[in-house]
Amino acid sequence: MKRILIVIGILSTVLTHAQIKKAAIISIYGDKNLSDNPLETKLYEALLEDDSFDLTPTVVEFEKMIEENVVPKFSFPFLSKDEVISNQEYIDMDSRYMENVDEDSSKLQKFFQSLVPAEGYKSLASFGIVNDKKAILKAFEIFPDVDAVLIAFIDYRLYEGVGAFGMSKMKVNANANIKLFNKEGKRIFKLKESESSKKGVLGVAGIIPEPEKLKPVIADATKQLFANLEKKIAKSMKKMAKKLK
Repeated sequence: MKRILIVIGILSTVLTHAQIKKAAIISIYGDKNLSDNPLETKLYEALLEDDSFDLTPTVVEFEKMIEENVVPKFSFPFLSKDEVISNQEYIDMDSRYMENVDEDSSKLQKFFQSLVPAEGYKSLASFGIVNDKKAILKAFEIFPDVDAVLIAFIDYRLYEGVGAFGMSKMKVNANANIKLFNKEGKRIFKLKESESSKKGVLGVAGIIPEPEKLKPVIADATKQLFANLEKKIAKSMKKMAKKLK
């Protein structure tokens, strides 16, 4: 069943356009992990390490959508991509400013292996259990003239569909996430749109015996998501821009 989710989150503090003179995109990426917990990769290691599972074309298309359909909807200007990714301090920035994560854990390395950044960008996490707040704050030191920074990413969630006798049809949700942060590292804007795959793969007790069969399901979820974004994102962004007034 097709499911469309649009979530708009605004902090209670009133934020006017006058308070944001300029912004910058500091991260665009895709996440190959399929778990609700971005650090839990054990069940899908084979898939994550499969070179043929490549999110690069998806991230390229998503970046183009951000540049053409998201950035122009804000009343304030953004730094150009070249201004961001050519900055030596940005190039040298360690994106592993992770909070609430055990630095000695091998899961941290696996987490970063699942992220596929747009060309030139760092993969800065900004979701759920993982929050790269220190890296976000660092970005304001690198770009002192900006009042807000934007992180956009696509991630996926595997879920169990209809089934019986321990067997079920496992499907995938593809999610597009756009978040804007102020100089305190607080999120002041959030847009999330999701779409489910029409295809599925056999699961036994919630586990997929052949993870490689998930790839066409993920591709299908991505296809459904981008079709949804083409229809929805312009209208959603227009509403979001008004919310910032």
